[in-house]
Amino acid sequence: TPGCGLRRLIAATERSELPSGLNANEKFDRILIDSPAGIEAGFRTAAAPAQGALVVVNPEVSSVRDADRIIGLLEAQQVTEIRLVVNRLRPKMVASGNMLSEGDILDILGVKPIGIIPEDEGIIVSTNVGEPAVLGKTKAGEAFMATARRLKGEEVPYPKFEERSEE
Repeated sequence: TPGCGLRRLIAATERSELPSGLNANEKFDRILIDSPAGIEAGFRTAAAPAQGALVVVNPEVSSVRDADRIIGLLEAQQVTEIRLVVNRLRPKMVASGNMLSEGDILDILGVKPIGIIPEDEGIIVSTNVGEPAVLGKTKAGEAFMATARRLKGEEVPYPKFEERSEE
């Protein structure tokens, strides 16, 4: 997108290839590669050039189990900077004991968080109207922006989501 410093890349199919749209002579602080879910060839291709990784996990047992396997593979590839994004957190479900808390997830995975994103109906609305979630006044949009700021190296406090169980 012109002026914002972001560029959409088409994924490479071989580990030795650069994604199209990326020039080997260009210098970037970070390149974000969205890997397919699971540990298939797509993940391995995306992870091959990685020096760091953001692992996105939902607060569900199966997602945490998959994230644990991914983190192990990344560590085996000597990926040194691994950070965690906890996505779709529902504080009321956490408070009632029906969902893993961000603390539980961090204890299980042993990886530092960089973002905690709450479940937010505003995401569905923004998707339906074609507007980026970060432009609206939603808790998830604010959490995405805070995560981006942390990626840039800013000290941004983590949100305290209301954690009362539904009555």
